[in-house]
Amino acid sequence: MKKERKEVNIDLLIAPKLNTRNHPEKQINEIRRSLQKWGQYKNVVIDETYTILAGNGLVEAMRLEGMKKVWVVILYDLSENDKKKLMMADNKTAGLGVDNLNNIEQIIHDLAGDFDIPGFDDDVLNSINAASEEISLALEDYGKATDENLAGIEAHAGTNDWEDGGEDTIYPEAPANSRKSAICPKCGAEIWL
Repeated sequence: MKKERKEVNIDLLIAPKLNTRNHPEKQINEIRRSLQKWGQYKNVVIDETYTILAGNGLVEAMRLEGMKKVWVVILYDLSENDKKKLMMADNKTAGLGVDNLNNIEQIIHDLAGDFDIPGFDDDVLNSINAASEEISLALEDYGKATDENLAGIEAHAGTNDWEDGGEDTIYPEAPANSRKSAICPKCGAEIWL
């Protein structure tokens, strides 16, 4: 297979008859934001007839931005089956990645409130940042003795109200409002504090 990278007139590009991915307005708007911020940094992949094999959403956003030129990689001599398989594989393999929430959290922290990131809503980024700080603060006190829980321990010192352990034994429960929990922003698990 021969390939070539070059800049071409965007009007030469042809959308495939059967695109395997839909591009909702919100996604196109976020691609436009990215183009406004950084320009085109990904190549569009086309065949020798200038039919788009990968990058339809990018081309749509570029057209809406009034861009006239686009960087492409032209793949020559692909069979019709290979063109179809490439379109399917490009979309599917991109979706198989998994976000590394620890690294995203660190980057959000490092950005220090500068959340102009195409593809991410400000509200989502702010809530991730706030939830992370809240969990960190809650975990700082985890396992620390307080006057309240020390008083409870002293009150039960030397006694074991649930020693029997038989089938009919009723175990004392902590009052509902005495235990606090938090939801982990990374995995969604409830953490009892």
